[in-house]
Amino acid sequence: MISVDRAAVASRCSAERPQARRGFQGVDRMRYDLRWLMLMVSLFLPRSGWRLAMGDTLPSRPNILWITAEDMSPDLGCYGDTYAKTPALDRLANRSIRFSRCFAESPMCAPSRSSLITGIHTGGLGTSPMRSNHPIPSRFRAFAASLREAGYYCVNNVKTDYNVANEAAMVEDAWDESSRHAHWRHRPEGKPFFCVLNYMDTHQSRASRDSYAKFQSEVQVRLAPDEIHDPALAPLPPYYPETPVARRTVARYYDCITTLDHFVAQTLEELVRDGLANDTIIFFFSDHGAGLPGGKAAPFRRGLHVPLLVSFPHRFRHLSPAAGGTVSDRLVSFVDFGPTVLNLAGVPKPEGMQGVAFLGEQLAAPVPYVYGTRDRMDETLETTRWISDGQFHLVRSYDPRPPADQQTMLSLYNGEGELCRELRETKAAGKVDHAFSPWWQDGREPLMLFDGIEDPWCLRNLADEPAYREVREQLLEHLEARILEERDLGFWPEAERSQAERGMPAYERAREAGVYPLAAILEIARLVGYGAHHRGRFEQALTDADPTIRYWAAVGLAAMNEDVLPSLPRLRQVFAELSGSAKIVAAEILVRHDPPQREAALAWLAEQLDAPNEWLACRAARALELLGPRASSQRTAMANALQRRSAGFFGQRGVDPVNYSLEFALTSALQALE
Repeated sequence: MISVDRAAVASRCSAERPQARRGFQGVDRMRYDLRWLMLMVSLFLPRSGWRLAMGDTLPSRPNILWITAEDMSPDLGCYGDTYAKTPALDRLANRSIRFSRCFAESPMCAPSRSSLITGIHTGGLGTSPMRSNHPIPSRFRAFAASLREAGYYCVNNVKTDYNVANEAAMVEDAWDESSRHAHWRHRPEGKPFFCVLNYMDTHQSRASRDSYAKFQSEVQVRLAPDEIHDPALAPLPPYYPETPVARRTVARYYDCITTLDHFVAQTLEELVRDGLANDTIIFFFSDHGAGLPGGKAAPFRRGLHVPLLVSFPHRFRHLSPAAGGTVSDRLVSFVDFGPTVLNLAGVPKPEGMQGVAFLGEQLAAPVPYVYGTRDRMDETLETTRWISDGQFHLVRSYDPRPPADQQTMLSLYNGEGELCRELRETKAAGKVDHAFSPWWQDGREPLMLFDGIEDPWCLRNLADEPAYREVREQLLEHLEARILEERDLGFWPEAERSQAERGMPAYERAREAGVYPLAAILEIARLVGYGAHHRGRFEQALTDADPTIRYWAAVGLAAMNEDVLPSLPRLRQVFAELSGSAKIVAAEILVRHDPPQREAALAWLAEQLDAPNEWLACRAARALELLGPRASSQRTAMANALQRRSAGFFGQRGVDPVNYSLEFALTSALQALE
């Protein structure tokens, strides 16, 4: 609003009126009366009305507002959820396009945000591991930087988490302001804005991990009694046990969503009060799926399918492909958001940006598939790729040793949540029943295919059913073609990758001849988990010249479990010749299956906790954690390493901080040995 001193205006006008009546005639009087009318109108009109009254033209480019939430699936009334209490979002949906097939790039926040801000897929860019902070080429900028250069005022409140080493430079390039105080209201007069407002109280920490008492005192207290969800009515996923803890956790998650609804209502009211509702296109979406077991961090539909509402004011309806209140089944991925915003603003898409615009005047053809990644999160390790045509969802796990949702069953941070603890205790007691055993068992199938429409919880694996062979082969062929085309960096162990990218981002290093032979790597990786008849191929590859091929050969042997025993002589023979990540996997095998070699292999793993390469140290810590009681002889070595190299996540910073995944792994390992 324009600030006006009403008393001063009234005094000035009363002083001028007598002179005006005496001296103004004809046209002059009409001009005076018009000026007087405009002045009076300005006292009551918002900024946009003042511009119109004074004859200014309306802006030719829209403002664009992103309201983003954390850790939330499409669990809203407007998506048909009758348990949800989301009146503000439902009203917004009534005037929006509601996208029914929008997917995050990753079920983890930092990788997803890297694809949102760059418009580039995480695998090829090298941002698929969680908070890995690997460097990317400087030419790959945040799309908001292009908006700024085109005259937009760009602000972000407040989360960045773009998962790149040069994040500070990217933030400075992208935003006029990025802080807890950033707001469209700070923009210079006349500038269109792009504003991101991120709501954090739907985060997994509030929804399922922190103590219930903390949730009540910090989140639920903001709700009226009739807004609090009744646990007795909570819709439980079919792989949850029927327990009070499970019901209370699901109800708590929905309570967090209702507080988000309050935030949305408040934000939209601010937009109206500022007179900007008729100039602003509004996006609402979340950064990945629900912050509950089976959701966040799991590369299945629940972890990837997100809500997306886009509302167009009447003035910019020509940029919308459909009327408000309609549903679009167009496939949309996070990699498309940057190109879409640029298209709405009339700004060309930078070279190298992979996504396509799904809104605006010049639309790209709809894509037939969306796909993404799930690699390391915190201390948990995997190399998983997924692809969807909107109905069928294929998950390809190149290391099938972890459970389907290892973040629930095998991680420290998530494990603090009461429902995660209950699931782990249920499994430890041998009480995992058929309803949810596929989720919480020790391993997973290398290839899984689900009908996301008929089976949104991904319970029935169709991969081996003859009726779905053609669908499976088509999706898998397209997925692996993209892996090779983009030179997906997720198959490169982080320890070896960090060595290679010194002085040059891995994105560019991988394109040098002989450095990253991805086709040969994939040839070995796709055999992992498919039986002992590949033993000879793995044993042969243990001495390959390329360290990444040696690594995948070791993983292939480790995935055989007890069937690896005939390969132990070969492993003993080559163990001294191995190095890096491959040797860590080989050491795990010897500790598990070769008692005479156990202590020597454990001592070597403990030595790697002080390796100069922090990613090698992190991987060694994870190996010791997963070995459990077998690693008890290294308890002192682990405690000392934790003290020296703590990242400070739990408040005990050491003198040599490294990535917190080492701290998580060693803390968990020591707790298990108490």
